[in-house]
Amino acid sequence: MSEVFVGIQIGAISFIDEGVEQVLDILQETAGVNALLISALSWSIGNAGRAAFGFPDHGVQAADNLRGGGFFQPDRRYYKNTHLDQFAAPDELYAGFDTLADVIPAARRRGMAVYTYYCETSSSAIRSIWQPGFQHFLDRDHLGRMATRPSLLNPEYQAFWHSVFADWLNNHDLRGIMWGIERQSPLMDIFRGDSSTGFDRYYVAEARSRGIDVERALAGYRAIDDLLRRARAGERPKDGIFVLLLRQLLLHPEVLMWEKLWLDSHHAFYRELAGLVKFYDPAHEFGLGIWQVINTYNPYLRAQYDQSAYAPYADWFKPVLYHTPAGARFADFAAAWQAGVLADASPDAAYDGLARLLGLDNFAARREEAALAGFKPDYVKEWTARLIAETGKPVYPGIGVGVGHHGTSKAITPQEVSEGVQAGLDGGASGVMISRNYSEAELRNLRAVGAALRERGLL
Repeated sequence: MSEVFVGIQIGAISFIDEGVEQVLDILQETAGVNALLISALSWSIGNAGRAAFGFPDHGVQAADNLRGGGFFQPDRRYYKNTHLDQFAAPDELYAGFDTLADVIPAARRRGMAVYTYYCETSSSAIRSIWQPGFQHFLDRDHLGRMATRPSLLNPEYQAFWHSVFADWLNNHDLRGIMWGIERQSPLMDIFRGDSSTGFDRYYVAEARSRGIDVERALAGYRAIDDLLRRARAGERPKDGIFVLLLRQLLLHPEVLMWEKLWLDSHHAFYRELAGLVKFYDPAHEFGLGIWQVINTYNPYLRAQYDQSAYAPYADWFKPVLYHTPAGARFADFAAAWQAGVLADASPDAAYDGLARLLGLDNFAARREEAALAGFKPDYVKEWTARLIAETGKPVYPGIGVGVGHHGTSKAITPQEVSEGVQAGLDGGASGVMISRNYSEAELRNLRAVGAALRERGLL
């Protein structure tokens, strides 16, 4: 490998659609890629499927309607302590293809490192995962219903990931694993009007062991949920939504105690996975991908996720710093909060206040211009430098070369990509992570990555 890290996130579908050797040729010739981050297990179209926001100039120009699962053949010897030992993706497109066994040897012959990549996606909204047995992992919400995401304290879920990591690291020539962090705490799920997690019997038992009054905590979460639902429906109490929110937190301090419990479980799970990677080979790398809502848009998550706390067990970081769609995404985030927790403020006041609190006012345009303006490239530079200073670890900023947005957004062009790469390197980055997925990236934008690196003498 060259000194600079040039990674790209990629799903099995791209190798199936375009051929393993052809894809590797393209990646090396256009962008100088020397590390593959393969989404070998996923139920997320954004992480493993074809493009969701318009097809680029390569690959099959049709939706794949991904059902997902494993895009490799599990070795059943490693799954004896979990009931979930058969989880290969059922999609006909993947029949006979093993994204690890079929891609890794070809990549290694070219001197390319290979990592597996998994991201626990952000939404806990109702979504059906076809996998038989997956329901045994599911959490509970604050209303006592079966939730829609796995519980991090569920020993069955933990055993499943122990098995997957053992399978990957013992059977395949991997440099390491990247784990993407997109989880939100129960309170933040309620803030955004989503289905919450973190209340199954394992969380209840842990709460009781800490002396937390479970019923008082649940009453507080439900009261806040009710308050914000009424705010979204247009109700405006005399004392204001924000004051009443603070009042509920004062009346139910158990809510913040539960939030701390949840955050502790989150960190414990990732430390466990990091240690497992090193158990199989101390030379293996454990990288963490940090979601942009965590590192940029959400003040509560910024407070919750002290990035320096990850430094002792992460070998490197990939912060999501997609500056081109960031204007639209931040505007949407501010609008969502203005509909709920910041309903007392006008749309402009909520947007401007969040931008100032988060240190984004030098990078973000005015609210009405935000979607088509994006963030200035210096945002990538400053956020990269900040993460390096906080952790002392290598940082590979995630540069969006094709990731889309559900609404109006600034176009991702070669100039935008080049400016993002240059800004990350100016911030001290040890390389770049081409994101979100090769299946979304136009070839001209991949060439822009390579051109920027060659301009600096790094390729």
